[in-house]
Amino acid sequence: MPSDSIAGFLDQAQANRVLFPEQVEQLIRQPDIPQSDLDALCAYLEHRGALTRFQAGMLRQGRGYDLTFAGYPVLDEIGPCPGGTAYRALHPSLRTPVVLRRFRADALLPADTPAALVQRARAAAALHHPYLVTLLDAGTYRDESYAAVDTPADAATLEGLIRDIGPMPGFLAAEYGRQAAAALRAAHERGLWHGDVRPANVFVGPMTTKAGPNGTTKWRPAPNAATKLADLGLVPVRPPAAVSPPPGEVLPYLPPERIDGGVYEPRGDLYGLGATLYYLLTGRAPFAPSAPAELTHKIRSTEPAPLVALRPDVPASFSILVHQLLDKRPGYRPPTAFDVEQSLAHFCRPGSVPAPGPAAPAAAVHPAAGAYPAAEVVPETPYPAPADEWGAEADFSTAHADHGPAPRRRLSAKDKARGRLMIILGLCLHLSAVALLVAWLTGVFDSAPEPTKPATSPTPTLKKAKTQNSKS
Repeated sequence: MPSDSIAGFLDQAQANRVLFPEQVEQLIRQPDIPQSDLDALCAYLEHRGALTRFQAGMLRQGRGYDLTFAGYPVLDEIGPCPGGTAYRALHPSLRTPVVLRRFRADALLPADTPAALVQRARAAAALHHPYLVTLLDAGTYRDESYAAVDTPADAATLEGLIRDIGPMPGFLAAEYGRQAAAALRAAHERGLWHGDVRPANVFVGPMTTKAGPNGTTKWRPAPNAATKLADLGLVPVRPPAAVSPPPGEVLPYLPPERIDGGVYEPRGDLYGLGATLYYLLTGRAPFAPSAPAELTHKIRSTEPAPLVALRPDVPASFSILVHQLLDKRPGYRPPTAFDVEQSLAHFCRPGSVPAPGPAAPAAAVHPAAGAYPAAEVVPETPYPAPADEWGAEADFSTAHADHGPAPRRRLSAKDKARGRLMIILGLCLHLSAVALLVAWLTGVFDSAPEPTKPATSPTPTLKKAKTQNSKS
């Protein structure tokens, strides 16, 4: 029954472990707590952080039992997620924030089942990688499948950042793409596939603030920011997109083999990575948004606009690699995520990754002549170079392997004077050490007293004279 009284409301909160008895005792002692208005009490508790608006609403509806699921205290509803609904929750023992996903069987059928999804999630939870969002738990509770996911702290999605800032520098896109490829490599080597690689499923952090020209501050990736690929093991198996189109934000990143068939395999993830790189470099998906039928036709039979025309500032070999990832034929894409990781390392900042092996020649990654249908219409002017919103000039080095080693910085007069002073000090210390060594070797510092000379023994003649005198 919905609670219309403060006493009943607090009883429900305690019974469902939203508030603990000691918290309630402390609250009722406060002089400013509302005593008769339940709406005011809920606002008061929300303002003090004792509960959330979602929790208050569930308690007033008599649904307090839904505020703890599989041991996880539920704080708020985030919204729909693939196959169910996502909630903001707390870890049962650590009390750290997590994302709790509850899956519905009717949202997974007919191509998938809750049991199969939980099995894939548990396999993914066994994989720990620095570029993967950690999957903490997966199972079944009250005949409902669920998964608990670690929340990336101080992070934003690549989709949101591009929407806010615009296309990113080529070297930065290569770094983020290389990290995502490393995560995919770890998953593929375990026999797993992702199934939904796109900018919204790639987080980057930590974030920092950057002051704008008008004095406002904006969140931007820190120079040491790294990516984390989310949703490994949590992507439901779907019917072919031509039969049952997925949401509009998912369709542009699906590989062609998922349009007419339900093919889930590693090279489909590589296509999604290529589409993600295309988005990072241009600010748009490989194919312009349109009706599902028109978009599926484009994915099947047309090619995206050439990157070399849209981003002439990006190395041509980088553009070729992205288009190879977007090849409609899985066999023409790079063989493995490891190959992609090694290829992208050539375009990252010098020193940011271990030196990769020799770069593949352009002919090895360039599509065969005449293999692709006509591309989309290219804009009349190419995209401009990324704005300084990314902080590339101040915080990042835009040099990459194609440009050779970074030039040496010219020393200022102050730096030169400081260098000369350090050289003089070093010479003085060196000469002092040599002088001390020489003095020690020559005995200048030998302060031991000179040994006394032993008395000489009397000669035999004197001994004989003393003997004769004693006898006389």
